[in-house]
Amino acid sequence: MNRKMSRVTFQESPKDERAPKQTSSAVGTGVKSTPQFQVGNGSATRTGSTEAAFTLKGLLAAKRLTKELKIRASKPRLRIHHRKPVTIINDQVPVGSAIPKEKFPSSEAERLIGEYLPSRLSAVSYDPETCATLTTKLCDEIKNMVKRATPPRYKLICSVTIGSNDSEDIMVTSQCLWDPHSDNFTSCSYVNKTMFCVVSVYAVYVE
Repeated sequence: MNRKMSRVTFQESPKDERAPKQTSSAVGTGVKSTPQFQVGNGSATRTGSTEAAFTLKGLLAAKRLTKELKIRASKPRLRIHHRKPVTIINDQVPVGSAIPKEKFPSSEAERLIGEYLPSRLSAVSYDPETCATLTTKLCDEIKNMVKRATPPRYKLICSVTIGSNDSEDIMVTSQCLWDPHSDNFTSCSYVNKTMFCVVSVYAVYVE
């Protein structure tokens, strides 16, 4: 019995010796060639093809680089302006102004009044008749208290305002003519359930 044998031959595609091998210098990608076989009528031919292979390390590096570029693009550019230095000139005291050796301590006076009002008015309820005389007493007591921390040659003027606390807003203002280089003032307020009290102390320097 005669059998027919099929003949299979392999043929390689011609290579150009002058052409360099296909390599990739990019980070995270590589190019490799894999042989493929085509089977026809009694023959098989090997051909070359290229496939791109991506690694996880390369993808992470590309993602990190893209993120850094976006951050740099979103940041505003710093502009440096070269300007001339500013010279600070001290405030000149007028000739007719008083120059006291020690000025009135307004912050210390405010602290003393802020501690005094709650202890003096916490148990007091608002009454129009009694509050009229209470304001006079408070003025004298506050002046004597603040005078202990006042430097010499200062005269004190005390103003006390007492009113009913009916959950309404109130504003107390005053206007004075004085020397800003030597004179000073302080103010403090107190509120309880039935009344409010606003205290202002003015310190005027006298030569």
